[in-house]
Amino acid sequence: MPINSLILPPRKKATVKLPPRKTSIITPSSLIITLQHVAEISSWIDRRSTIYDTTEIPYEFKLLLRGSRDGFSSEVFHRLCDNIPGTVVVIKINSTNEILGGYNPLIWQISNHKNGYEYATTADSFIFSLKNENLNQSILSRVKDALKAICYGTISYGPWFSNNDLGMTTSIKTWNCSKCIMKIQ
Repeated sequence: MPINSLILPPRKKATVKLPPRKTSIITPSSLIITLQHVAEISSWIDRRSTIYDTTEIPYEFKLLLRGSRDGFSSEVFHRLCDNIPGTVVVIKINSTNEILGGYNPLIWQISNHKNGYEYATTADSFIFSLKNENLNQSILSRVKDALKAICYGTISYGPWFSNNDLGMTTSIKTWNCSKCIMKIQ
């Protein structure tokens, strides 16, 4: 026997049909990294134990600076990349075709400190070397000293990760003064 109410009219259960997920594949605008690299870097950002499928990448990778298009100076880097959180730096070494890079969840900025540099604290930054024709497996190195995770230097310094682990400067004509140091613990 149905229950009738003077206060509430009979109700129907509404079925909500959700729109389908976007399955379009994101194509990175970089000439250096592939969609598989983007999935791997995204997984590292989220600290996943497995790599995202290329159709499930939760981030948009927007190309901010391309050296061959915009120039390789640190001034250009700061003009195009400062004050933007969550940036990935990707570098291809001409002589070896190695692909190095790093992730900064904070922003880039020029130091105003009297000694010319200062550090930003985060436990979420990392540097990496990506799998390519010379490397059969990518290498991830998470920050060891969160107090010195990101280094802000003068206008002549581009991005610097940690205390000299990976960085670029225009103390010479191009960013040939890049360095990457692997510390054995």
